[in-house]
Amino acid sequence: MKIKWHNTIESTFSGMEIAKNQLADKEVWAARFQTAGRGQKGNTWCSANGENLTFSIYLRHRGLEARNQFAVCQAVSLGVCRYLVTKGVDASIKWPNDIYVGDRKICGILISNTVSGALLKDSVAGIGINLNQIGFPDWVPNPVSLKLITGNDYVIEDELPLALNEIFAEYDAIGDSTAPDYLRRLYLKDTPHIFTDAASREQFEGSINGVATDGRLSIIDKECTHRLFAFKEVIY
Repeated sequence: MKIKWHNTIESTFSGMEIAKNQLADKEVWAARFQTAGRGQKGNTWCSANGENLTFSIYLRHRGLEARNQFAVCQAVSLGVCRYLVTKGVDASIKWPNDIYVGDRKICGILISNTVSGALLKDSVAGIGINLNQIGFPDWVPNPVSLKLITGNDYVIEDELPLALNEIFAEYDAIGDSTAPDYLRRLYLKDTPHIFTDAASREQFEGSINGVATDGRLSIIDKECTHRLFAFKEVIY
């Protein structure tokens, strides 16, 4: 695998999106510090200098149908979970691709896809895994790190190849087992919870029962009505 380390960069994700026509398949850009790390829907990813894994991966697809593009999100999420398991930490996936330990967020993932006709052409996956950081700004909701869980210190340059091995193993194995494995890791699946419809602000009780092939979250409410939500359409 090709890994390019940056001491400081605005954002590995933004930089890789600009340069992706010159990138090799599975090329990785990693940063010890990002001045403008990106999260989902324009959010900022907060990471202390040199303490965490912040990196992006370029993936050039071959034969993956555009209608199945959510499988990339599933595979990357599962790969991060696999890496955490190697550290003795069991993790779940808060739909669509935040990684949780218990009720606290240890990793965020941002993915952009390019479609060409009926096929998925390429993807950039930006990943931030909290390794050593133990103090977070007040505005960061429910964060946790590996060090806070295990008490151990981690060398980010040593940990990156280990994490990539697990992510690429899941990506290379995309197939019939990807969606079921993702569902088994899904945070709050089959657990009664209060949800908020982001558009109407209606609160309702229901249970997550699955994910549609297009990536929408499926929730069954108390009246046994199936509701489907795209990203940012439901709050929980």
